[in-house]
Amino acid sequence: MRKTTVLLERRRAFDKAVREGTYGKMRMALYQLAPSLVVQSAMLNGRLMGCYDAQLEAITIDRSMPLDDKKCTLIHELAHWVFDDDSQPPYGAKRERATRKLTASTLIRADDYRQAELMYEGDMFLMANDLGVNPDIILDYQKLVIPTLIGTKRRELSCVDAY
Repeated sequence: MRKTTVLLERRRAFDKAVREGTYGKMRMALYQLAPSLVVQSAMLNGRLMGCYDAQLEAITIDRSMPLDDKKCTLIHELAHWVFDDDSQPPYGAKRERATRKLTASTLIRADDYRQAELMYEGDMFLMANDLGVNPDIILDYQKLVIPTLIGTKRRELSCVDAY
């Protein structure tokens, strides 16, 4: 019961923080919304953009990235925090998928995606630039979010057709 309450509180904090919009405002909001969570920046090695350490309840974001990438990465790492997940086996792949789906669905609204896809004729890089996300978020949206939206629409239509 206690763990469920903690996860619900984390989800509420996540939802409130991401509404702030910008990376800086999200970080500032987290001081109030999640005082036990440490969000810091550092120079990270290689292609690592950020990481979440569940034992320390700490998120580290690569400080050398542009602000849009920092925002995407912070939301991704916050999703790991929401799921109380450090992506270690046995549930690493399953939770990483859930984290990527939550990140993409948080950062991209369906109407905005449709408009960008039409405007840029599906060019992932132009769409990502227009939507203020990195191309990986576009791929995750296409692979993980759109099928869910299509499934929901089909279920809604089949319910209407049944009457």
